[in-house]
Amino acid sequence: MVRVIPAVTAALILCSGFAHAAGGDSVKEQLQALTDALAAQKAQLEAQQRQLEEQAREIERLRAAVDTAPATPAAPLAPGSAAEVAAVHQDVDQAKIAMINGRLAITSSDGRSSIAIRGVAQLDMAHYDQSPPGSLTTDFRRGSVGATGNRETNAAGDLSDGAYFRRARLGVEGLINRDFNYRLLFEFGGAGVEAQGRINDAWINYTGFAPFALYLGAFSPPANMDDGTPPEELVFIERATPSELSRSLGGADGRLGFGVRGSGTRWMSSLALTSRTVGDAEVFDSQLAAVGRFGWLAATSADYNVHVGVNATYVFQPPDQGVAATPRYPTRLRDRPEIRVDSTRLIDTGSFDADSIYSAGVEVGANWKNGYLQAENFWYGFERRSPSTLGNPSFGGWYAQASWILTGETRRYNMANGSFSAPRPFVPFTMNGGRGAWELAMRYSRTDLDHDAGLEGTACPVGCIRGGVQDIWTLGVNWYLNPQVRLIFNYLRIDVDRLNPAGPGNTTPFGPAPGTPPIGVQIGQDLDVFALRSQFSF
Repeated sequence: MVRVIPAVTAALILCSGFAHAAGGDSVKEQLQALTDALAAQKAQLEAQQRQLEEQAREIERLRAAVDTAPATPAAPLAPGSAAEVAAVHQDVDQAKIAMINGRLAITSSDGRSSIAIRGVAQLDMAHYDQSPPGSLTTDFRRGSVGATGNRETNAAGDLSDGAYFRRARLGVEGLINRDFNYRLLFEFGGAGVEAQGRINDAWINYTGFAPFALYLGAFSPPANMDDGTPPEELVFIERATPSELSRSLGGADGRLGFGVRGSGTRWMSSLALTSRTVGDAEVFDSQLAAVGRFGWLAATSADYNVHVGVNATYVFQPPDQGVAATPRYPTRLRDRPEIRVDSTRLIDTGSFDADSIYSAGVEVGANWKNGYLQAENFWYGFERRSPSTLGNPSFGGWYAQASWILTGETRRYNMANGSFSAPRPFVPFTMNGGRGAWELAMRYSRTDLDHDAGLEGTACPVGCIRGGVQDIWTLGVNWYLNPQVRLIFNYLRIDVDRLNPAGPGNTTPFGPAPGTPPIGVQIGQDLDVFALRSQFSF
């Protein structure tokens, strides 16, 4: 119809011109006849279009009927028979093999089952720019609280430059009989040192209760918005410390548990009951916690998306170390300064006996074309185990981050995860002129792990916790060479304000002198970090 109408229209125009020139009635009659023929042909084509649409709807109805109809059991084939061999070859021939986002995937002929290879490798390198180290008697910088022999007592003043594989994951994922998804993923990387290999994900889910899916196994329940972003799509090399502390209580990689996740066109939700992680040491009774999150797409258009949400974790029972242990239910908050080439933690509450723990957070995120903004605020609280006359400690933290993609791409909003995904380059990098996608980013985070900290130069009061206050500014440059390969550069300005936690009942938190510095001295520090990550994923 698209080709016929312009041709006939052109003929009408020509005939109209001839009619005007000749002024004859016979030509006008011919013109009218052609006009009538065009109208009839147009009506015929419209009728054919309606017929095709009706036939398409009938085909879809028949397909749906076939999918829902009970299968008729086929007669069993004799093992080793020619018929059985032919059937196997036919299934193999009809199976679909494809590369999807750089990932090799095999799908059964009926599309109800599949298997795909999944992997990610992140090589991190960092240089720590600190004041020169001194002896423990004059250099009071310290890491995590620990007894004699604790590496972090010495390492805090001389963090290790170097390189290591932050993540090196390889495994498979796919579909079983349409209603079941699975993933088996092993981790060979680590935080500060590579591992020998451990389970990162080993779960199966059931999607028959759409829009909800049931999860069982070892997985990472989304504890907040930053945690809901896959590690290969994070804006910076590491998550912000406040969100990392939140996910460490009841989430994190390889957490054993049972969960329910669901999402619609404008909402997502998740609730999981979790226990220990697969890498935890054996205890008398494992931890029990609940991790929940809800997100809502408050506003959306072709140019922007606005996300708001809430999240919470509640630890009903911390891990039990047994009646001979002191404390029996040790709990603590600590983290590395948003880079993990060196494993030293510069803020740490130390361990204390807790009956329950909670984390609560609010989240907001938005994009507008190639701009992006995200922020979260967290509250953490501990209830001391009875009998205790000490107050229940509480802490807080927040972060805000933003980015601008110079090449015009956008961070796409993922409703199922309630987070923003990495951009896909318009033109992947090539030596023939492709530049990939370039992104500039900035983040500020503040984490306060002090509770009734007291004054500098004095002992930690009874019940006080001097975990430290950490402020970090991070500037980042991301280069997405293509959807699978990425380079990340981060500059971090780190400021840790932390007093020696020694006090009544805890006089040598870092072991005998000179491990434990003088009472009430500053054990924090300021430093700069230059970090680079190379990443490929599929």
